[in-house]
This record gives sequence, structure tokens and C-alpha cells, in this order.
Amino acid sequence: MSSAALIGTKGVPRPEREQQIVAEAVAEFAAHGYAGASMVDIARRAGISKPLVYQYFGSKDGLYLACLHSVSGDLLQRLETAELDVDDSVVSRIYPLRAIFEALEPQRAAWRMLFDPSMPKAGPIAAAAAEYRARTEAIAASGSVRFLRARGIESPADADALSRVWMGIVNSIVEWWLAHPEESAEQMIERCYRLLAAILG
Repeated sequence: MSSAALIGTKGVPRPEREQQIVAEAVAEFAAHGYAGASMVDIARRAGISKPLVYQYFGSKDGLYLACLHSVSGDLLQRLETAELDVDDSVVSRIYPLRAIFEALEPQRAAWRMLFDPSMPKAGPIAAAAAEYRARTEAIAASGSVRFLRARGIESPADADALSRVWMGIVNSIVEWWLAHPEESAEQMIERCYRLLAAILG
């Protein structure tokens, strides 16, 4: 292996080291937001120097964008796959919830990066976040349209309202999970099953 493929002083392959930095940066950005996150603290958490972080990612924006792609790419892929199993029933909404909990299990607070109010309002970060949010909302909207149509309701306004309600529920249950770190993803999935059963019952 060439020396160019190694970084730092421990001989860690560059892709592996970048993943380590991204994992620590996600935790920092999720906890403090884009504006409050410290590149010094991210470097310290990753066990490397601040200049090395800039060497890999170019800037704070470059690092945040890498984190956003890492978090949202996997989450959206899981959600889009889960949506294929959703039918017109309320209980089938457990599939996207399962996808969210399983995707976030390694770093739960990463969910907050998608909705970080302190991120730049323009530029690559804003564009990427807007695209990921739009894809998430499109999944919710598609499910809402199918659910209402199966019940003879064709109103686009009704579908939009239901989609927003669903996104609010998802955000609330994830935030509850973040406030209860002792709960595993599987426990949250089981809790959602119980709640849905209680509501339907």
C-alpha cells in the first residue's frame, strides 16, 4: 500500500480515517448545529489535528456536506425501500418507521442534521439538505395520497395536510427516542406497533 493511501501517524487507510472523522463530525454537528460546531473539537474527537481535517474535507462546509450525504443517503435509501412494503392500511406505516430507527441506530442525533436551522441558507449544503428533505416529504406525500385515495378522498389539499401530520408524528417520535437513549431501535419499533394497535383498537 502506498504512503498516499495512509493518513495520520497510525497507518489508517484514508477511506477508513475519513469515515471516522465523519462519524465524529456528525455527533458534533447534531449536538451543536452547523453554527455551533467546532472544527477543533471534531479534530480532537477524531484524534487528529485540525489541519488534517481541512486537508481531507477542505472546509467546515465540505465536512458538513460529507456528513449530510452520509446520514441522509442511507436513510433515504432505506425509506424508499420500506415504502415499497406499505399498503393502504395504517399499520403498514410501521415499515418506514422501522427504516428510520434502524438507519439512525448507530448515530441517532444525526436526524437533527436534516433540520438544522443554523445551516447555511444558500450554497451546496442548503441545496443538498433541501433535496433530502424534499425526497423525505415526497415519500410521506405518496403514502398519504394512496391512503386517502383508497378511502375515496382525492383532495390534494387533504393529502398535503395528512403528509405534514405524518412528518410531524415521525419527527416527534424520533425526538422522543433521542430523549430516551436507553431505548433500542427494536424497542422503538415494538412501541410503535403497540401504539398503532391501541389507536386502531
